[in-house]
Amino acid sequence: MISTENDMPKVLVVDDKTENLAITVDMLSSLDLELFVALSAEEVFSRIKSYDFDLILLDIIMPEVDGYEVCKILKNNPKYKDIPIIFVSALGGIEDKIKGFSRGADDYMSKPLLQKELVARVKLHLQKAILFKSLKKLLRKSYHELYNPLAIINTSLEMQNIKYGSSKYTEAITVASRSLQIVYDDLYYSLSSRQEHTNVLSIPLVVFIQKRIDYFYYPKKTKNLTIVLNGDNESVIQMRESDLLRLVDNTISNAIKYASADSTITIDVINNEESITFKSQNHGSTINNPQKIFNQGYREDFEQIGMGIGLEIVASICHTYNIKAEVISENEVTSFKYDIPKTIQ
Repeated sequence: MISTENDMPKVLVVDDKTENLAITVDMLSSLDLELFVALSAEEVFSRIKSYDFDLILLDIIMPEVDGYEVCKILKNNPKYKDIPIIFVSALGGIEDKIKGFSRGADDYMSKPLLQKELVARVKLHLQKAILFKSLKKLLRKSYHELYNPLAIINTSLEMQNIKYGSSKYTEAITVASRSLQIVYDDLYYSLSSRQEHTNVLSIPLVVFIQKRIDYFYYPKKTKNLTIVLNGDNESVIQMRESDLLRLVDNTISNAIKYASADSTITIDVINNEESITFKSQNHGSTINNPQKIFNQGYREDFEQIGMGIGLEIVASICHTYNIKAEVISENEVTSFKYDIPKTIQ
């Protein structure tokens, strides 16, 4: 029977045939699960907006939108990408399985199902999913504990500079605290629950970027960098401030980090008909594979570039707002370019 206990793991079973749904639900009835069913891709997308699922059992052959496409859409969405998906299909060929895993599936089972195997695999993936959720909760609590000492450091540095003036030592501490703040903000952002397109503001992009450039005063000062901002103050975009902050801060901090000393970073804001282009260019290290830089899990040589979670966050923001991102890196000149729609699509 289907449980309704809210603290139980939630599993979504997807199949366009009700008899298959009934068989799968019956096989899993011995487990303490809250089971949900969906007969189509449309129902999947409807259910997933309302419930926080721990696992999805997904059929492939469905009308209109098949399971491959459903899996691809979910795995490409930062909000749902961590939900384990097991394909359950009558398609049992090796090419079918390869295609399923290429779409992001975590496992693949062929029909007809064996109850013991199904139960074992569901238990395994639920254990991993629940462990991952617990880890995220633990980290979220830990970052709250980190925030207070970091805030004290930043405030004390500001008071020190106001009362006694800055020195090379306080400037070095400020640069380190700014870097630590970026890491903290990225990690806290990645662990926070966010609803798409809520708390959206109309933000003048040039004014916003200039404030963030001012924030990075000491990091750029230590390398004697000049940041030139060109753009129209009338360039306005619609975005959550927290999302824009992560996109801009990661772009500027990476430009500063990998720019050669005594060089110039150029930031352009271009007002187009339907979009606004935000472009950053710096002279320094060359990225070996710029076309892969936003791919999840991709890393350049850590000694050279070492870009990590920050760019994964930028990639997820670009996905959410349909922002076209492009990276060009040649002859030690690197450009990050974002075409941001003026209105949410």
